[in-house]
Amino acid sequence: MQLASKISVSIDPALARFIESYRAKHKNASRSHVVSEALRLLQQSENERMLEWAYTQSAQDDSLVNAQFASAQTDGIAHEAW
Repeated sequence: MQLASKISVSIDPALARFIESYRAKHKNASRSHVVSEALRLLQQSENERMLEWAYTQSAQDDSLVNAQFASAQTDGIAHEAW
């Protein structure tokens, strides 16, 4: 198991107050826990944004393939007697 990295950051006073307010509401939350949870949510949001972008790119490719497939279906074999 990897040990947590200790870093020093400077944050806006309003965010510091939010951390303390959050800790007061959630009795067992440490500052580290609050910041880690916030970063985890930011990471999740970024992952979702990247997935959405990849899906958009894929959807464009899918519509091109579907159009090509649809045009290939009428390449003259539809009326052949098998």
